[in-house]
Amino acid sequence: MDKAPAIAALIGLLLASPPVLRPDNAVGERRVLADGDRIASDAAFDKMARTEGGGRFFELPRVMFAIDRSGARPHVYWIDTRRYLYHFDFLQARYLTLADADSFNAANYSRADRRFVLGAVARYPRLGRYGVELWEGDVVEPELLAAMMQQLEATFHAPLTFKPNSDQQGAAAKRAGLPVIGIEEAYGAREQLVLNGGRAVGRLVLVDEGAEEDLLPGDIALLKAMPIRMPPVAGIVSSTFTTPINHVSLLAKTWGIPNAYRADAGHLWGEFSGRQVVLDTRGRSVTVRLATDAEVRAAERTRAIRKVRAPRSDLAYSGLPALTEQDAGWAPRTGAKAANLAEAAGLARKRPDLRFEVPPGFSVPFAFYEHFVVANGIGASVEALLSDPRRYDPAWRRGALAALRARFAAGSIPRADLAAILARRRVLLGDKGVFVRSSTNAEDLPGFNGAGLYDTVPNVTGSEALEAALKTVWGSLWNERAFAARERAGIDHRAVRAAVLLQIGVDADAAGVMTTIDPFDEQSAEQRIFIAAKRGIGIRVVEGKKIAEQLLYRPELDSVQILTRSQDDVMLHFAPDGGVQEVKVDPNRAVLSDDLVRRLGRIGLAIQQRFGNRPQDIEWLVVGGRIMIVQSRDYVKG
Repeated sequence: MDKAPAIAALIGLLLASPPVLRPDNAVGERRVLADGDRIASDAAFDKMARTEGGGRFFELPRVMFAIDRSGARPHVYWIDTRRYLYHFDFLQARYLTLADADSFNAANYSRADRRFVLGAVARYPRLGRYGVELWEGDVVEPELLAAMMQQLEATFHAPLTFKPNSDQQGAAAKRAGLPVIGIEEAYGAREQLVLNGGRAVGRLVLVDEGAEEDLLPGDIALLKAMPIRMPPVAGIVSSTFTTPINHVSLLAKTWGIPNAYRADAGHLWGEFSGRQVVLDTRGRSVTVRLATDAEVRAAERTRAIRKVRAPRSDLAYSGLPALTEQDAGWAPRTGAKAANLAEAAGLARKRPDLRFEVPPGFSVPFAFYEHFVVANGIGASVEALLSDPRRYDPAWRRGALAALRARFAAGSIPRADLAAILARRRVLLGDKGVFVRSSTNAEDLPGFNGAGLYDTVPNVTGSEALEAALKTVWGSLWNERAFAARERAGIDHRAVRAAVLLQIGVDADAAGVMTTIDPFDEQSAEQRIFIAAKRGIGIRVVEGKKIAEQLLYRPELDSVQILTRSQDDVMLHFAPDGGVQEVKVDPNRAVLSDDLVRRLGRIGLAIQQRFGNRPQDIEWLVVGGRIMIVQSRDYVKG
């Protein structure tokens, strides 16, 4: 595949340029425009700068530059970035190149003998600094990098600092002895980011850490810290940024509510706590203002439940099928999570060239949940809760659900069922620790993601621990967050059942999530793979408690862009006696190599193709260089 046109179009990564290349002037007629040999002030910078979104992680004012190295002395051109979309357009308009796009790209990126050095200078307002950026796919030698910085600083009014966009550029800067703007510094300069666009009217609630379960469906949550899970609300604004694919962000997309990060949210809007407000995230800015009486009344009239139907569950089937015996069509027996994973396992067997695995496992179908409920007389308790008008009182409902889960914990699994499960585990999985995971018929549905609603019990070892874990997962069908989420979606609780997936536990070196779509720019025509990663097993990534290593992989260009490094100084590993334990790590090391990122990207695209080319949300892990897939579900767009 010829990558040259795509490279030219996507040098706009630095400039948030549309992914289209034209050999003529991007804004119309071919003519020489007044660009500068020097930027003498902030005002001069602003006159030439352009700020666009275009799916970029940062929306910062930036000015392109081109350094012509063909003469006795290099010449710096500062490009009027409001007029030109690409370096190539400017250089053609100035008759500095007569080459076609393919030849130009081949000669001027990742070559030590290039004629032109092409990049941009961005301003980080909160840092009060200017940073120099190159396209992340541009391989640059330390000597060229040092010369570039010296030449730019001689024609710019303020100090400049290099900001690497790839590991290679960071290493080159280190060898050149250059100071850099780190990923975390650049990331911290971000004041706000819309994670899901929309508008909501509701009561603004300042949420202390751990108090999210008290939120009501009509509330707009102002979060001081990102919780692991939360009940449905009308809108979310957080003063702590996290990955866009953590459980709460995914649920916000499912619920169709505005969700955004604003660094100073508490300071700006804390005084509105307890009052009816309007949260608006439809543009690039996050705004909160007091609602009018008319807006409050209109919101109350239009707040409606979207009906989602839980697929039927086959209660007649009582086998214990291995993942290798299932495919996507098994969802009515074993749930979408297990069936989808079985489909991914089939792909791994069919495509050994992809070099990934699915850890062995087997399903405990819906029928076993039904046997347990009937044997312990729990069905009457469920019906009593659902028929009680007090179910709409959050305090009463919380107590009733806790009592129902206690009945699950105290119940006994029918002897024949438990014996069959234990025997199947010994035959298929041996005595290794297993993950006991939910696979209900009320998650991974079209329009209802259900991320994080139900429980997973990691690294379960003995038989008694396995029995307890099964009852925990079954009982989690009736936790407050899952109940409230189903209420909002209009799912009939009486139709919901829990299957369970038992899977070999893998004590991973690194784990995370990837989406085969850019969550920052879901409408982009360019294929992008977004990856969030942390060291150890993957629970901490989807929790969203600390910023993960976040990367964008562009398959067409085969380029890896670093968005953030992991800020987590601990990782989770298996504890010797079962469960997990925290281990201290160095947060400054890269979690994934570029090779692993590229392999993950290829696997993600193959899985997407397997599921009818629908964008996928995929959980993965790495151990000893081996990639394993442990979940794939349709990505829910905002």
